[in-house]
Amino acid sequence: MNSSKALLFMQILTVLPLALFLGIYTQGIVHTIIIIILLFALSVNVYLSIKHKPLKNYPLVLLLMGSFYIYVFYGLGSTRTPQTFYTLKDEQSVTLFDFEHKIPIDKVCYYVGIDKNVNFTLEYHGKTRWNTFYRYENAYPYSFRWRCISYRIKTDKVLLRITKNEMMLGEVRFSYHDKYIPYQTKIPYLSDEANISVDTSYYSSMFFDEIYFGRTAYEIMHNINVYENTHPYLGKHLITPGIKLFGMTPFGWRFMNALFAGLLIFMAYYFALHLFKKHEYAFISAFLMTYSFMHLSQARVGLIDTFGVLFVFISYFYLYRFIVQQQLSRLLISGVFFGLAAAVKWSAVFAALGFMLIALYLLLSKYPLQKRFSGYKLLLYGVLSYGIVGFLVYAFSFFDIYGHTHSLQSIINYNTNMYHYHSTLQATHPYSSPWWSWPLDMKPMGYYKEIKQGFLSSINALGNPAIFWVGIVAVFYLFVMSIVRKSFETTFILLAFLGLYLPYIFVGRLMFIYHFYYAVPFLILAIVTMLKDGMERFVFVRKTYGIYLIIVVGLFLAFYPVLSGYVVPQSYVADWLKWFPTWWF
Repeated sequence: MNSSKALLFMQILTVLPLALFLGIYTQGIVHTIIIIILLFALSVNVYLSIKHKPLKNYPLVLLLMGSFYIYVFYGLGSTRTPQTFYTLKDEQSVTLFDFEHKIPIDKVCYYVGIDKNVNFTLEYHGKTRWNTFYRYENAYPYSFRWRCISYRIKTDKVLLRITKNEMMLGEVRFSYHDKYIPYQTKIPYLSDEANISVDTSYYSSMFFDEIYFGRTAYEIMHNINVYENTHPYLGKHLITPGIKLFGMTPFGWRFMNALFAGLLIFMAYYFALHLFKKHEYAFISAFLMTYSFMHLSQARVGLIDTFGVLFVFISYFYLYRFIVQQQLSRLLISGVFFGLAAAVKWSAVFAALGFMLIALYLLLSKYPLQKRFSGYKLLLYGVLSYGIVGFLVYAFSFFDIYGHTHSLQSIINYNTNMYHYHSTLQATHPYSSPWWSWPLDMKPMGYYKEIKQGFLSSINALGNPAIFWVGIVAVFYLFVMSIVRKSFETTFILLAFLGLYLPYIFVGRLMFIYHFYYAVPFLILAIVTMLKDGMERFVFVRKTYGIYLIIVVGLFLAFYPVLSGYVVPQSYVADWLKWFPTWWF
């Protein structure tokens, strides 16, 4: 395949999946116009190719990023949820809802901001006394989400009584046969946003660990004692710009995570370009990242892992640049990003094993380092970059705690508590899975699932089988080639992958498949390495590698509903997507 045909093929792989996605999953005039523009631009290059004229060189990595942003932002979350709250406290708040005369009610819905282990009751006014018809005893911190109670009563007054602790209440809705019932109350904010509709789905409410990270970001912004203190601070701080832009809404607390996920695609392209020196291989790397299942599902949930994955990947990129260019500034920048990654989540610290393995390889293989970086000096510079610079960056990420307490001891206590939590955690979970099962895609992480009238909405973290399963082969291929060929790039990718994966062998606490996310970019680079070698040595691979990429994108389009929460008939998922009993979406 010559360069002109290769460019046209890459453009087809960039444009057609997005056009198919828009045609299958979206509707409206704007999406139709986008499809027409995409197909027109592609048709121009097809015509030029037929006429043997130079093709228009569209920036493919930007098109891939744009495609990903459409996949990730489409249906990401509502921008219209309650924004005003009133704090109700035990022994202080008895809230009366007055309907003026007796009316039938069959549903009560309420939107909670922050639930601080609250207990409360709902009571209706009977002929002679108040009757309790709903009792809530906290078992789960239902923060920033709608909850609805179906219970048929007839009354002129309803009472909400806090019996333990407190909660921030946003809106309360009473209805009968889905028709809104107005009421009077002396408590402000509970009926001031009547134009906001009730929606209990992921689209308008927090789910899974968003209740930790999104809620804590809100608490940091409003100087409230934080709820989640089992991870460092930076990830929660990075969520806050989205909340400032779009309010404390699902779109707001998911926005920054989605934005950073697109940057990871650019880095996959840029890193691969430096490793393999050809745009074609860089495109394949970015393409696989774009159509990675786990990358999409993690990007659409208000979690913090994507920040850490991006920072770790950039840290390894600058380590590679340091080794090739042998400029100390590159190693120091690598240390900065390592510190940022550790300040998001301690999972990133496992990257240190990869750094040590790479340093050991450089020393044992007698890699041609400059004299000032050779021998023990390399280790000293490593300590400077990762041990000192990285640690300082990590320490400075706790500026918010120091700003409130003016005490270094409070930061030490915070980190001590984190260590104690993770080292003593003995919890169980139905979605937990052992480290060896992750590349096999045996047990997805179920974030959200709702079934209504035969239709399913589901969000799950798992790997694209065409990436994970081929990736297993690619890692073994890299292991053999690093011995046979002694290629530095091959060994670098292998050791980076192992450094981010193997430490989980020794982790005794609860683990999930999303812990593998940190290693996925290097699994993709392993696949690209194997494809590159095959394409350069065998004509058959050069002519047919596109089939593999088509399978990758085909699986992505097929599985998109169970990665994104898109509503589809339950039969479609059961008949076509549930390949194994442990795939429970």
